[in-house]
Amino acid sequence: MTNTKRVLVVGSGIGGATAAYALRRIGMDVHCIDTKPETPTAGAGICLLHNTMRALGTIGLAEPCLDSGLAFQVFKQHDATGKLLMSNPAPPGCGMRRPELARILEGAAESAGAVLEKSMTVSDLIDRGEKVEVTLSDGREEIYDLVVAADGAYSGLRDRVFGKEHAVRFAGQSAWRFNAPRPSEVDGFCLYRSADGKRTVGALPTSKETCYLFFLESSAEHLHMPDDQLHLLLHERLEAFSAPVIRDALAQVTGPAQVTFRPFDITLVPAPWHRGRVLLLGDAAHSPTPQMTSGGGMAIEDAVVLAECIAAQPTIPDALQAHSKRRFDRVKTVCDASLQLCRYEQDPIPDPQRSAALLLQTYQFLGQPM
Repeated sequence: MTNTKRVLVVGSGIGGATAAYALRRIGMDVHCIDTKPETPTAGAGICLLHNTMRALGTIGLAEPCLDSGLAFQVFKQHDATGKLLMSNPAPPGCGMRRPELARILEGAAESAGAVLEKSMTVSDLIDRGEKVEVTLSDGREEIYDLVVAADGAYSGLRDRVFGKEHAVRFAGQSAWRFNAPRPSEVDGFCLYRSADGKRTVGALPTSKETCYLFFLESSAEHLHMPDDQLHLLLHERLEAFSAPVIRDALAQVTGPAQVTFRPFDITLVPAPWHRGRVLLLGDAAHSPTPQMTSGGGMAIEDAVVLAECIAAQPTIPDALQAHSKRRFDRVKTVCDASLQLCRYEQDPIPDPQRSAALLLQTYQFLGQPM
């Protein structure tokens, strides 16, 4: 595609910011908006697996992530006391802080010439076939060749254009997350399991100095925790773990603002992921459980493949069809594996080795072309 096209990217999170940058690199006129007033400066970590680093490498952003985070290539399992039970090589990945990834992606998009606006959303949208007419929340009326809905799992544009039947559903688990100084033994994806196998704590490096930990909690109903007691509730839940990595990290958690709690609300919209000239991308199209640590990675792949398809196809409708064809089966495989791992962890009698085997098998699948 040689003629410059104008695109609106709704959402400047991982998928949206990557899309803004990747589309700008192929010469598109990119306008990216987000309801948030500023780039996030708080948050836990993210694991960028080998496929994600490969995708970032194709657009020149792997090195900044490696410089900010910490590369690893090992998957380790421990008991609740910290005793190492098993260590397996894993494809190389990178752990980093989410605010750092946001800074890199948004900075790249703006440096490439994309226009980013915060505290902004879509008030109205009409797809005219050849163009999309959009009314922004400040009253401006704009016309675009393409609208990319990268506005997350609770996407308002998905509800508006695709229907509310694709809304998220609760997967039966929630995650507690918190940051900590990194001990030397957290040099990869580390899991710590309780004696009965029903509770799991994970740890991942996010830089040479830092790591983040997470605890998965199963429940039949959607849980809501009081924001002012998150640190106290976290300490209660991890009393059974005596592993020094966990105890030392918990000693740093003294206030509720240091803890995030999120139920796993998931969706997978059937293909195609476009209606006319409106395309779903990232969590708006597929919000998996985080067991494969691939939600952000799949969004990054979506964005890179979208730019490739637009560059290769004669029209935007052709590009959108090609995008869904390339992405759906791959994403579905990862979503299915993530959900199966989530269900394994909710079994009355968990089998950690069954979970580990599926995890490693899906790591290998991710090595296939995106």
